[in-house]
Amino acid sequence: MEVFERRRLRVVLEITGLDLCYPEKVAGVFNAMATLLSDANAPFIFLLAVDPGVIVPCLEQTGCMKGLADNGYVYLNRAVTLPFSIPEMGARSRLRSVQ
Repeated sequence: MEVFERRRLRVVLEITGLDLCYPEKVAGVFNAMATLLSDANAPFIFLLAVDPGVIVPCLEQTGCMKGLADNGYVYLNRAVTLPFSIPEMGARSRLRSVQ
């Protein structure tokens, strides 16, 4: 397809809702991400929306971190390239948004 389009194509995968999954599935998603991104020329971009306070205990419960990191935050930091957080909205900010 890239040959016909004459441009580099990207596949964007949005990952949300991991807080609803069992710990083994959460670890499986991270393993799949690592596999797909193992090639430097991989056409994949992952948008991962998670609450670290929920995901880290899931990762720590599974065996996926053995030999890689002592805690889930280190593991998550290694898996995410460009982390950022959105602060919680206060009551006033929510009211202004609604108005």
